[in-house]
Amino acid sequence: MLEILNNTPSLSSREIAEILGIDFSRAKEILERLRYSGYVEKAGRGYIITTRGRSLLAELTKQKTISPQNTAQEKQGSPAIEEAASSEKSVDEKRQEGGTEGRMQQAPETLDHVSLLVKQLEEFSKRLRELEVKIKDLDARLTSLENFAKEVVKHHDMVQHTGSQSGGEGQYVMETPVMNMNEAQSRLGPLLDKYLLEGRLIRIGTLIVDHVFYEEFKKKFPIKASEVSKLSNLEKTLLNEMRNEMLVILYAGKEYRLVNA
Repeated sequence: MLEILNNTPSLSSREIAEILGIDFSRAKEILERLRYSGYVEKAGRGYIITTRGRSLLAELTKQKTISPQNTAQEKQGSPAIEEAASSEKSVDEKRQEGGTEGRMQQAPETLDHVSLLVKQLEEFSKRLRELEVKIKDLDARLTSLENFAKEVVKHHDMVQHTGSQSGGEGQYVMETPVMNMNEAQSRLGPLLDKYLLEGRLIRIGTLIVDHVFYEEFKKKFPIKASEVSKLSNLEKTLLNEMRNEMLVILYAGKEYRLVNA
């Protein structure tokens, strides 16, 4: 086949098959092996012999004398050429097999890496949920502080207004108009007794209440049970303590009334 291409370049695989009297598929297979090994190359619609192919042809010519037997062998394809092509093919197959084995070895490592990523993602999601809970808690506390600040401002304005009407100084007695006894003692110290004697502060159960705030709160009575939710937190605290001290009763389950009002 190399000799034919050397003498008649650019023959197609079909033309070579007709010259050699072999199947077209067989001729094409041999030509592709020769091309893969670098002995021939495509040229348009046909094939031409390469420098490497000419060297091989020259070597084969030296070793063998052209004879009918050699011609028959050439029709079947040169053993040396087929062996070279088969060798190249075997090397390629081994490379492919090696690549497959390498990928199979890498597969467990990839699965381990994916599992690690999944665990890290689950841990991150857990921490994110915990953070969301903390944020909601902080938001609730902030809202509570805002309401507390509003109560303080309201109380301060009330004290200032009452003081200006009575000609007094309108002194700010406590930070908040309703305070637990222990907290009031801690904040006011000896002044607590002084303010209680002066009537500026009133003791109701366990609470110390600003006199002005208390008087303003009493003006809201009677308070319907359905409207208790509208009271501020300080007013609710005071209402509960007044009930404990029997200063307020729930009349007919419908409204809160002051005792001896």
